[in-house]
Amino acid sequence: MLELVARVVVVLLVAPILLIGAAGLLLLMASALPRAPRRVRETFTCPQTKRVVTADFLVFEWAQHPSDVVTCTRFPDPERITCKKACREFADAQWGLSRGIFPRWALIADGVTTWREAEERARAA
Repeated sequence: MLELVARVVVVLLVAPILLIGAAGLLLLMASALPRAPRRVRETFTCPQTKRVVTADFLVFEWAQHPSDVVTCTRFPDPERITCKKACREFADAQWGLSRGIFPRWALIADGVTTWREAEERARAA
């Protein structure tokens, strides 16, 4: 009887450690796999037309610049882009604050702030 209790105690102590270790190993393996590209939306002055436009860029992980322009408001059909896409060279592809978490504007203790202001504060800190 005492041997059965000892086995149950060992199983109850060792099983959670094994499960946590297996989950950690799976997370480590998942972080090593390549990720799908993300879409980043930016509003900027177009280098060709000198007008303010909004474009969606396709950005691969760890890239310095976007690889492609998916949509742009410069064109009548935003998904049909016919320019040389020079805006990719100066578009910001750095990882930063998520705009889904921090919306375009938010009420804070000091009033109202935008995600750009929060991003600048985070870079300065």
